[in-house]
Amino acid sequence: MVRMNQSSKEHLIVMKPIKHGNKFRITYRCPSYPDLIHESFDSEEEANLRISQILLEKKRGTLLPPPALVDADAQPELAREIMTVAQLMEEYVNLYGLNHWSESTLSSTMHRITHYINPYIGTLPIKSLTTHRLERFYRKLLREPAVCTKGKEHLRTTISPSVVEKVHGTIRSALNQAIRWDYLKGSNPAMTVELPKYKKEKRAVWDDAEARYALELCDDPILKLCMLLALGCSMRIGEILGLTWDCVHITSQLMQTDSAYLCVEKELRRCTNASLEKLREQGRDDVFFTFPLWKKTPSTTTLVLKTPKTESSVRTIYLPPTVIHALRQAWEHQAALKQEIGTVYQDFNLVIARDNGRPFEEHNISQKLKAFIQANHLRPVVFHSLRHSSTSVKLKISGGDIKAVQGDIGHAQANMVTDVYSHIMDSSRKHLAQQMEAQFFLTSPESKKAAAQLPMDSSTKQLIQLLKSSPEIADPLLQMSHILKGNK
Repeated sequence: MVRMNQSSKEHLIVMKPIKHGNKFRITYRCPSYPDLIHESFDSEEEANLRISQILLEKKRGTLLPPPALVDADAQPELAREIMTVAQLMEEYVNLYGLNHWSESTLSSTMHRITHYINPYIGTLPIKSLTTHRLERFYRKLLREPAVCTKGKEHLRTTISPSVVEKVHGTIRSALNQAIRWDYLKGSNPAMTVELPKYKKEKRAVWDDAEARYALELCDDPILKLCMLLALGCSMRIGEILGLTWDCVHITSQLMQTDSAYLCVEKELRRCTNASLEKLREQGRDDVFFTFPLWKKTPSTTTLVLKTPKTESSVRTIYLPPTVIHALRQAWEHQAALKQEIGTVYQDFNLVIARDNGRPFEEHNISQKLKAFIQANHLRPVVFHSLRHSSTSVKLKISGGDIKAVQGDIGHAQANMVTDVYSHIMDSSRKHLAQQMEAQFFLTSPESKKAAAQLPMDSSTKQLIQLLKSSPEIADPLLQMSHILKGNK
């Protein structure tokens, strides 16, 4: 037992560890905290180490109560002094995240906090964070093993620069809240951090010719309908898999006026139970329907139909006839199945469904697309690339009508259309070069010299003479040529 004189007793009481059940408890008093403090440990050795630490901090004048004991509202000055990164992250999730984030954002943020933030800097006081310290932390992360999802443990990769960038985003946002809550004085040290540089890989995207060719080759009705909805309606895979027949409007009357449409009101998503429960407590889980658990073993996730990614994702999309035809075929196929197998068919009213009515999940469609690409030697893309292809094609054929395309893809900001999704296709750039030649260079002296040096037959010479004499016909001819090439 460590004994203190009477004057010191009021500041510090440390007893030798006392066993309570399977734990070893110590009791002490801390300056600026009115009550006795109790801490429990799994072993007597850990408890004695803590006693030594308490005595050393007392001698140095740095002893502070555990952050979890301090009421930030009642003792704001003390809270600012001892608030740790882990404590801030907990408040950040509970006070800010649960009021603003979707389930997917909550789940991914909790993953980063649990695996990449708290284990490394969770015990640090937030007041000790500097720009330099954060930069050192991010570079350290790049050498640490990544936490792989179930089934991918064999990959054994290190934490990638893109993950570090997301970790930084979480820390920066949390520190902004700390300043707003008066836990941190001054500027946010994360705002001036220089992140490790890396080259972001550009997503591979099919151009219009490749997309058309893939649709012609595809003979899997489920995959083809998913591709048609992604390309024709610019839908996300979760929106496609969550599409129900009550949201599809393809009556004969609507088709006569080119007004057939579908409504994007929900998405299919596999959510973590922990995130769903947290949001449910706040009345924010936004779940329309929870699918039954088909596995007999317990699961940490649940498959649900929920509201889409953002408010702007809820939208109406007008349907091209090709997509309407494919939807009607799917409806007729499902009707025949229900007639054939009766109650065995589990009817969830899904447009994209297995032959027993159960839903497909995102990884099922991704596997189908990957196998289809490999079998037909197509350029590898992921399913989300089709949404990019759709946006680029629509921008092209609409003559750059950004607002119309924005309405289809469901982004709140128009710049998401141009900055993220508008992949400029080589065919369009080639056509632009042809238009420059026909409408600009053909009338210049330089074009005559260039044309004279090119080998050409008599028909080509006649065509050039015609274009020189009537330049107004150049653009229609080039457009016709472009169409013919695309149909080959």
